[in-house]
Amino acid sequence: FRRGAWHGHTGLARRREGLSRRILHWVSSGVGWSLPLAICAQTEYYYTPTRILRQANVEIDPSPSAAISVTIPLHDLKGLLPDQLRQIATDLGEPSYRGDQLFEWLHVHQARDLDGMTNLPARFRQVLAEAGAQMPGLELLESSASDTGKAVKFLFDLGQGENGQGLGQVEAVLIIDGDRRTACLSSQVGCALDCKFCATAQMGFVRNLHAGQIVEQLHRLHQEAQRRGERLTNIVMMGMGEPLLNYEQVTCALRLARASDGQLQIGGRKMTVSTAGHVPGILRLSEDDLNVGLAISLNATEDETRSQIMPINRKWPIADLMAAAKTYFDRKGRRVTFEYVLMDQVTDLDADADRLAVLTSSIPCKINLIPYNELAPGLQMSDRVYRRPSSARLDRFTRRLKNATRHTVTRRDSRGRDIDAACGQLHRRVTDAQSAVSATPQPA
Repeated sequence: FRRGAWHGHTGLARRREGLSRRILHWVSSGVGWSLPLAICAQTEYYYTPTRILRQANVEIDPSPSAAISVTIPLHDLKGLLPDQLRQIATDLGEPSYRGDQLFEWLHVHQARDLDGMTNLPARFRQVLAEAGAQMPGLELLESSASDTGKAVKFLFDLGQGENGQGLGQVEAVLIIDGDRRTACLSSQVGCALDCKFCATAQMGFVRNLHAGQIVEQLHRLHQEAQRRGERLTNIVMMGMGEPLLNYEQVTCALRLARASDGQLQIGGRKMTVSTAGHVPGILRLSEDDLNVGLAISLNATEDETRSQIMPINRKWPIADLMAAAKTYFDRKGRRVTFEYVLMDQVTDLDADADRLAVLTSSIPCKINLIPYNELAPGLQMSDRVYRRPSSARLDRFTRRLKNATRHTVTRRDSRGRDIDAACGQLHRRVTDAQSAVSATPQPA
């Protein structure tokens, strides 16, 4: 192609000329026909900027050899970091600060579409729209507050994909504890790890969430906190899914949450990533600059029991997991939190308390005891029915462990038993109810 004549306003002409020079450089320098950006997205959208070239008065050779495609990740604008949005702006012939304005609309004003971004040029918004720019939102299906006032749970629908199929639902919980307002977020639809006591596991694995979908959960919980005259203080990745099996999207979402030009600005020390024991992910996180807290769902003190209730233990047994936890502390200098679910006659024995003290003796840590949250009657998840220990057994285990260890031991309050607040339970109840309705014979 060759450059044509320039017309119109001088400033616009300069921007168009700059874009034309950039495109000419891309082609003539042998960079190639595709220009991938370093992004957090799992998929990429390809956009041939024919309209941009026309607007720049560039004549296009229609032969196939002259086709140009620029790789631009626009399917999840909300999941892009500020520097990535600035790069997109400059690649489309705009000043880099347009990317900052775009970030502000996405993460401060929480815009739902491009039309409302009124300080962006209409031409820029049009080009973004034509390139397939999307801001996936979440539809609220149900929300419920616990009787104690300590938790509000939300069930969101992800909408439909390009094939018209539903993308699934995810849960998020606002946890209220003293001065802290914690957002508990999901990282996946379903989960592949098949933990036998977990409602989410019964869904199987459906898909990973994009960073923007994780951030959108955060925005919705932030709105709920604002409605109460409060603000979010903490983030925990403890909802549906295994965060370390969606590493790139989860860490990208956390970086967006701490961005200095965003609305939340939650620091890494107020963030926690929970894992069922994905050892390679723990080691990778230990080298990441995020410096977030690590919580490990231990839930058993010997391999036989843990492998039965958490099949991931067959690949990374307890010894490997504890070694990874020690490495995390050594590299980050932050105490690890061990989550331990107490199930009647399964993980609440005296011997379990003694072994737990020994296992954690060489690792600076906190131990968080969690009484098991049972499903409502009729919604049991498997052949094995797990039960919550009696108050007496819970107290006995807690006392025994505290006497045996120097570490901080806490026992989590049941903030949302009445609203199915354990991960996956609200989704399970709603979908089972929907299935029951659809299976009910209709009158002729």
